[in-house]
Amino acid sequence: MENQHILSNAEIEEEIRMASLQERPINFVGKVLPFLILQERTLDTGLDMEDAVILGSVFLEKTVVKGTINLTRASIKDSFYCGLANIEGDVILKSANVKGVVNLMGTKISGQLDFSGLTLSGFLSLAKIEVKNDVNLKAIRIGDAYHVGLVIKGDAYLREAMISGNLDAKDAIIEGSLDMLKVFVGGSCDLKDTKIEQTLVLKDSRIRGKLNLEGATYKELIK
Repeated sequence: MENQHILSNAEIEEEIRMASLQERPINFVGKVLPFLILQERTLDTGLDMEDAVILGSVFLEKTVVKGTINLTRASIKDSFYCGLANIEGDVILKSANVKGVVNLMGTKISGQLDFSGLTLSGFLSLAKIEVKNDVNLKAIRIGDAYHVGLVIKGDAYLREAMISGNLDAKDAIIEGSLDMLKVFVGGSCDLKDTKIEQTLVLKDSRIRGKLNLEGATYKELIK
């Protein structure tokens, strides 16, 4: 990566403009970006960042994306923040690596959310999210984050999430707690072999299909 070109802000904006004109996804596949801040913007197409390297944060607060966000195998050296956004497609961080937290609190997703194989440090927040299809957290790894004099627990917050499809968190490893207070799942919820170091909260959750806790481990269950 040492010899790889890091896109300037002007190059990033030019690609966004050209993608809109050509009615194709914004293409940062395999590119190196210093950061990506598109707060409160409307993107006319999807955002394809498969195998990209982002040296800072991805910040999409209150952003409208008229397509899919694809960060498959991407490496984000800081946090991924996409709170209160409206995504008219899928959100994919499959097998991605995020050095900070991942926060999508209050975001609406018209497609599916696929975070299978994602590793992150700090917490994952899907609180108050609305997903029209499935949520895939299979084999996700959520670790504690250590800063000077501070530990951010590796918690997963799904509090008050509205998931129309299935929730799959098989084989996930969560160093903190999994908070599913008042969550709604229209399909099944699969926590088979999920390892939760602290507490599993299922209080006031509504799961229409089957809840599978076979092989799941946790310190405490709150129902």
